[in-house]
Amino acid sequence: MSRAKLVLISVIGLHLVAETALTPFLPQLFDRLYAVDEPGATGLYLWICRIVGLAALPLWGLAARRWPLHRLVLAGLCGSAVLDLLLGLAPSYAAYTALSAAVVTTNSALLLAYPAFIAEHDAGPAGGERARLAGICSIVVVFHVSVVVATMVGAGVLALPEPRVGISAFAVLDVLLAVLTYRVLGKRAPAGVTEAAPDAGVRRRGVGLAALAQAALIGVAFDFAVNVARPFFTEFADDLGSGSAGSAVLFFLPSVAALAVLPFVRRCHDLLGDRLLPLALAVAAAGLAWQALSPSLAGLAGGRLLFGVGLGLGQVAVELWVFRATGTAGPAFTVVETARSAGLLAAPVAAAAAVSYDLALPLAVAAAVHLIATGLSLRRVPVPLPEPALAYSKETS
Repeated sequence: MSRAKLVLISVIGLHLVAETALTPFLPQLFDRLYAVDEPGATGLYLWICRIVGLAALPLWGLAARRWPLHRLVLAGLCGSAVLDLLLGLAPSYAAYTALSAAVVTTNSALLLAYPAFIAEHDAGPAGGERARLAGICSIVVVFHVSVVVATMVGAGVLALPEPRVGISAFAVLDVLLAVLTYRVLGKRAPAGVTEAAPDAGVRRRGVGLAALAQAALIGVAFDFAVNVARPFFTEFADDLGSGSAGSAVLFFLPSVAALAVLPFVRRCHDLLGDRLLPLALAVAAAGLAWQALSPSLAGLAGGRLLFGVGLGLGQVAVELWVFRATGTAGPAFTVVETARSAGLLAAPVAAAAAVSYDLALPLAVAAAVHLIATGLSLRRVPVPLPEPALAYSKETS
């Protein structure tokens, strides 16, 4: 893997860990730092951060029309370094919330490392669908590993005698990655200023609204279905007698299955092509339905594993579908990602409403939404213009 790819995938990993590390421990953190123990305080904090992130992402997308992706990522890292340092010094819950919202704004720029990373794969001598598939598989691996790392980091920060030190330590990582980003990518010229840039402009104008809408709807349905089943799953597993440790294992079981199936994604894609996505979504729906109807822990574990297989294949297939529609340059990618963020915002609300009727209902809702996504993906809307060879940079690092 080239230095550019290593830097970009490190930025993606930092983004995932920084966004989720402290989330499971916020009530304890607020209690220790500010003597705030009302559950509503955590809910308000999360809603403010998510709404700010939803608003910030399209702004970074518009900025991507004028500046190369790696320069925007560098700006986001520099801004996050300053804000993370200040976050550890926040004197009150209100100040912590305001600074966190500002951190979410700068961290949203780090998401642009994703299309930049995929563009690096398009740039190589073996560029094309297979190279892009390899890049997306790498991202999915980083995603699942980051879930585990983030949990360990969050627990470690809370275990410190002074958690503020751990919070501010994220600034050190921001600075290190900013330096690497500048040294490896910062002096690059934008892709073919005289040649590739006009092609990219044509590409942005040529992206069909129907293809973009289809990709966005599939992405929203997939993300919503995956996340609506999460908030109350451990409570559902406890009702079947799993205990707290068993619930934690069952919760992470789909990630284990997803990681196990990733080495076979390329072969599945070669065999199935565009049929991979509807098949993966149907498998995930079956796994979710199995969980919702399961009367025993063994059945629940089987449903979790089947769902994980569909999840691993589906994550890769969804991202391939999205990048075919959006390309790797311009605001189209962030338009789709903003829509997907709205789905993530709606998932906890829908889960809370569903669980008030039955603990298994969020799983049933997730299965139904996966089936809807399956229907949406049965026929691909063609993109009017072919993907350019590269819209980011053709230089080697």
